[in-house]
Amino acid sequence: MWIYRVIRIFFSIFASAKMNTRIRHIQLFMLLMMAWLPISAEKVLSVEDSVAAAPQLDSIEVSILTCTPGKDMYAKFGHTALRIRDYTMNRDVVFNYGCFDYNATNFVLKFLLGKTDYLLNAEEFGYLKYRYGMLGDGVSEQVLNLNQEEANRLLVMLLENLRPENQEYRYNWLYDNCTERARDMIEKAVEGRIEYAGLLDEDVTVRDMLHKCLKESPWVSFGIDVILGEEIDRKVDRRVMMFLPDVFRMEADGAYIVRNDGGRSEYIANRDTVLEDVNAPDKTYFFLSPLFLFSLLLLCAVLLFIQELRRKKYTAWLDVVMHTFQGVAGLLVAFLFFLSEHPAVDSNWLVVMFNPIPLFYAAWLLYCYKKGRKNLLSYVNLAVTAGFMITMVLCLQSFNPAMWVLMSSFLVRALSQAHFTYHKGR
Repeated sequence: MWIYRVIRIFFSIFASAKMNTRIRHIQLFMLLMMAWLPISAEKVLSVEDSVAAAPQLDSIEVSILTCTPGKDMYAKFGHTALRIRDYTMNRDVVFNYGCFDYNATNFVLKFLLGKTDYLLNAEEFGYLKYRYGMLGDGVSEQVLNLNQEEANRLLVMLLENLRPENQEYRYNWLYDNCTERARDMIEKAVEGRIEYAGLLDEDVTVRDMLHKCLKESPWVSFGIDVILGEEIDRKVDRRVMMFLPDVFRMEADGAYIVRNDGGRSEYIANRDTVLEDVNAPDKTYFFLSPLFLFSLLLLCAVLLFIQELRRKKYTAWLDVVMHTFQGVAGLLVAFLFFLSEHPAVDSNWLVVMFNPIPLFYAAWLLYCYKKGRKNLLSYVNLAVTAGFMITMVLCLQSFNPAMWVLMSSFLVRALSQAHFTYHKGR
């Protein structure tokens, strides 16, 4: 069902990190990690006090782990995590900001409303490697060029975030996701600032970036264009562009650390491939793409209109199906537009056409057809459809090519409805 597919697409956009069912193991990992830092259970220290109180380990290595996009919906954009190895104490732990508890009360509703709280989790590196190895996904590693004081500071901050009262945060797929959390934590630990490579063209929009990631998944790409609006077609700075794991990896690869004392060093000290991506690219067939299928729909709409003109008789079946489809999809689009806190969904011009009203119009259309009544609302439908297609040209939002074809189908059928309503009155 189309609406089910769109909901799955929605989850793939806003839950870019894999749902981790081992949330209950957080406490176990936390106890393991607390051996690094003697923080009192009665008193929470500040980060500065914690760094001073912590044993200054001299063999900590910090890495950025970037996981390649996977086959599943939730993994289409990849993932970012932080790996901390302590060679002296023989610990190798991954900190992951991309976890959430699916069993939480009203999870799906909260997710759609944009009120999902994600979690910082810690797991053994071996488990992550095993998990992604079983999936066939790739994992690359970038070892950070941090001094030991900076590495200790980052470890303390991660441990503070791992405390039960601190580990939750309000997830935002574009402005505060698991990749950006990892980036920001590193920046806070560095004594200075990070000067990123600046490889991306500033004219590239978020929608362009999403399309590039999903070029082998045309239906997912179409679903994104249905639910996300004008906001992702505006120019954004390079910092926002790093919401995608692979973009952050590329920007970090050529970055420099500019320290407060004037020193300048490469951000990445070493690079390694933990796992090769052994998955074959997804096969895409044009005849199964939304562009091809909606082109067939447009052809059917035109041929039906021609047949109606020859027979001088209106046929309602295709219009009822199309407007029902339009209304069902509109339930999701309108819900996100009016109620969700997710970015970009409230700037979606498609809400003009995709909302629950077509469901009532489909019923009215069928009623008029069965009773032989004039459908005066057909004039309104034609005006709204034609007006929206003009809006598609003039507004700043970019529309999927398949949407242009789909809207052309609605326009042809609106012309048919208005034509026969007009001649029924003559």
